[in-house]
Amino acid sequence: MELAQQFVDKNELEKAAAQLQQGLADTSDENLKAVINLRLARVQVQLKQADAALKTLDTIKGEGWAAIVADLRGEALLSKGDKQGARSAWEAGVKSDVTPALSEMMQMKINNLSI
Repeated sequence: MELAQQFVDKNELEKAAAQLQQGLADTSDENLKAVINLRLARVQVQLKQADAALKTLDTIKGEGWAAIVADLRGEALLSKGDKQGARSAWEAGVKSDVTPALSEMMQMKINNLSI
């Protein structure tokens, strides 16, 4: 994951995605897979691969990840031009068991859709 971060820092996003996919293949720990998939989905959104990012997010299971997944799902949907889908994702994230900071950030994103 450290090498993937270095690629992201250099804006070599394709290499970062490949490194993250290799990391997924090399681990069996479900929490580590969730973290890698979150990072991969972020890279995919940056690469304008929203559909791939949404598929990646679908692989992340567990209530502990719900808010972060909802936030990133909203970003992916918004990048596709689906404002209503983004709003729905962020609203679901706000309603989940979320930290106040993440909840406020998602609420700001919802509010910004109205502007």
